[in-house]
Amino acid sequence: MSCGRCKMSAGEMVCTACSCLCDDIEIEIENGRIVSMEKACRKGTAFFFGSENERLRTVHLVDGKQVDTDQALAAAAGLLSRARRPLVFGMDNASLEAQRQGIELARMLGAVLDDSSSFCQGKLTHDILTGTLPSCTFDQIHDSDLIIYWGSNPHNAQPRHLSRFSLYAHRKYHEMGATRYVTMAVVDVRESETAGAGVAHRFFRILPGEDSNFIAAIIEGIKGNPVRKDASGFLKLLKQSRHCVIFAGLGLTYSLDNDFSLFYEMLKHLGGWMKTFVIPMSGHYNVRGFNYSLYNATGCVNKVNFAGGAVSHGDEFSLLEQVKNRAADCLLIVGADPFSSLPISVLKHLDGVPLITLDPFRTATTEASSVVLGVSLTGLESGGTAMRMDGTTVTLMPAKWTDKQSDVQILERLKELLRP
Repeated sequence: MSCGRCKMSAGEMVCTACSCLCDDIEIEIENGRIVSMEKACRKGTAFFFGSENERLRTVHLVDGKQVDTDQALAAAAGLLSRARRPLVFGMDNASLEAQRQGIELARMLGAVLDDSSSFCQGKLTHDILTGTLPSCTFDQIHDSDLIIYWGSNPHNAQPRHLSRFSLYAHRKYHEMGATRYVTMAVVDVRESETAGAGVAHRFFRILPGEDSNFIAAIIEGIKGNPVRKDASGFLKLLKQSRHCVIFAGLGLTYSLDNDFSLFYEMLKHLGGWMKTFVIPMSGHYNVRGFNYSLYNATGCVNKVNFAGGAVSHGDEFSLLEQVKNRAADCLLIVGADPFSSLPISVLKHLDGVPLITLDPFRTATTEASSVVLGVSLTGLESGGTAMRMDGTTVTLMPAKWTDKQSDVQILERLKELLRP
């Protein structure tokens, strides 16, 4: 793209503000700055226009002092080479190419490697990748007659999800008409924006932490036993369907405490009269991609230890356990901001532990880091590929020039410095 005034055609710009990876964004750039965006949601618009504010962007820092790229890389390499128990975390906001570099770097260091999916949707994605849990792509949603959002509120988390990929994009959806060919239901603890305001056709409100009881009641209803009223209504809705897609959110994951055995049992029972598919409502734009990349490399989607040249896996290798047990003596954080999401009671265990962070934006994590490596913003300033929440690979094309190096380039250079 030239530095002059130009407009990208639809489909050339992919939004990396969430895991929808909407690929129809039109952007207008004048003199190297964004002047307008079309079709992006409020989240995507704020994300990209925010990148224009230099005060929000990172520069290379070592102990709070601005340095050049070589100095920052040398400082990072020094910390990692001296570490005996390094931990690499993040990469959910990085391209597939950067993720592969990060996995290779973690293996080279004999490090523990984890991402946010270890306390989010990793279990569901793992079971999809192993074939245990049936899933589908967004294109296949057009065959469904029932769409369920369970413990998720895309109105806030993924604002274009309904209009771009599910209900309103369904080929059989008609805003007006005597016959409804596709039904949308919501299961949640409150009447969210997705559940209310006439958006959902059916809303099933349950108490916090009650998902397992609700699912157990549905299973009993399938067996022909009398059940509570809401479970009976939900079961009636299912029996009227032949093809159902469930968008599983963090509300479901946290309520079940990552134990999906009852949920899977329900799906197995439903398989007798309908097709049911599950798509996890991932947050970060390439968390599904990281799970895929690591699974291909190790057979695991997160919580991996490369110490001793072997691959081991377990809960003790999650970020939370590593930090709480003070197991790591150096952290390399790529495209993640754990300091904004983890409680102070956990973060206090990182006192005195050197942090190295690669990120295009200033965050609470970069502010706490010994070394900051400022990188370009993937999808706007650098390209690559990423994986949408449904498992579809999407190509990211840069829309504007920057002198910042990409996370791929920085990780490659870091590998070269650390190579024996």
